Amino acid sequence: MFSRTTLETNLHKENIVKVYPLSHVDPLFSSDTQTFRDIGVQMNASLEGIAVAPEELTQVLPNGLLRPLLSLEFNWLPAELVCAYNAAPSEERETLLVQKLWGNCRLNCKGCYVKQPNLYQGRDLLYPEQIFALIEEAVQNLGTRTLKYLGPTEFLRDKELFAHLDRFAQLGIFLNIFAKDPMLGDDCEVEQFFGSQGLHTAEQFVERLACYTNLRILYNFRSFDDWVTNHLVRGGFAGKTDYTGDYKRVQTRALQLLHKYFVQAEIGRGRPGRLMLINTPITHETIGEAFEIFKYFTDRGIPVCSTTSMQSGCGGKLYRGLNNEFMEQFAQYYAQAHRYSVQRGLISEDYFQKHGPAPYAGIAHCAQLCSGLLIRETGQLLRCPGADHTEWQDTVTPEQLLQNGIVWAWQQTRNYSQPAQVNVGCLAKPAVFTAEFNARVMQLYETFAV
Repeated sequence: MFSRTTLETNLHKENIVKVYPLSHVDPLFSSDTQTFRDIGVQMNASLEGIAVAPEELTQVLPNGLLRPLLSLEFNWLPAELVCAYNAAPSEERETLLVQKLWGNCRLNCKGCYVKQPNLYQGRDLLYPEQIFALIEEAVQNLGTRTLKYLGPTEFLRDKELFAHLDRFAQLGIFLNIFAKDPMLGDDCEVEQFFGSQGLHTAEQFVERLACYTNLRILYNFRSFDDWVTNHLVRGGFAGKTDYTGDYKRVQTRALQLLHKYFVQAEIGRGRPGRLMLINTPITHETIGEAFEIFKYFTDRGIPVCSTTSMQSGCGGKLYRGLNNEFMEQFAQYYAQAHRYSVQRGLISEDYFQKHGPAPYAGIAHCAQLCSGLLIRETGQLLRCPGADHTEWQDTVTPEQLLQNGIVWAWQQTRNYSQPAQVNVGCLAKPAVFTAEFNARVMQLYETFAV
């Protein structure tokens, strides 16, 4: 229904419909000079959800390890899907992978990082129980303070969801969940999936999620444009069924509910909101809206994490298509976002001048490459989700990981031996975050002075 043709593109340009999901929410500021501190609102401007002091990156642990694994990212699938995939004959696995495993996410987004069948190479998948045991070991022995779920499906689309959330709550650390599931804004989806558990509407579902005070939602949003939004969640991977509903409609309701329970309620309690907007990947189609998105949500107490495409999965084609014209627009956006972030006090001028532009525009730097790790659903270890080529994968096998544990495995990784600093850079996107790009951002930053 929403496939792009030349005729549709031309018609769209003439009939752009923008939907602002929080039109009922006034900006928090009454003047251009006010900061979040001035108005008494706390903000969590870190993708990980924690503030990391430089000395923490090289903190020696009680067990003698030279640095903590502060941020652990993981992928897993519902146990019933893992069981079906592992039991299937090899010739049936690819079809099962696309239709059932990836099909557990209703969307088929262009640029999706997880859809990379070459990673599987005949491997079995790990069960959530196995991955949780590794996470628990990391929290107990490696100083892990924050977790991020990053796919390869929707964490929320699991009949065991609340049992999982109960266990994570007992760990006492942040659980950040990347999400864009229509269920967050669609009553019918909630009824179908959780009606037997007493949840019948999207509002009941979101309210129940908000009861987990360690839970933080990383919600994807790439455009105010109605047509563009629906276009971007279709056609990502050949063979996967496209979402046929009006995603902009359910996305709008989801954001209204998430704001009510994860932002407004938290700010009212004197705490930072537990919702971060994820504007990724920024592409040729969406770069023109990037700063408007950054400012709109920041002004309403929702920090924005934004960058361009990863090399991994379906994102590789987008990454390779970034030309000089885009990179100049991208540098302008980064300069604007950092300038506005300093203006509102998300980061300080001293911090920006000392550490330079962050790979995520206008927020704290990513420390994943010196204090983090990604466990894929197969048990493979990757430096981060930004790339998935062979050089980005660690040599620890899934069998070794399960047998020897995460404490042993962490010491074998390249991230453990990476020199630790606040701004490692974004080594997963070497063609984007070059010295020349950072210098251009710094130059443009001065032109946007208040």
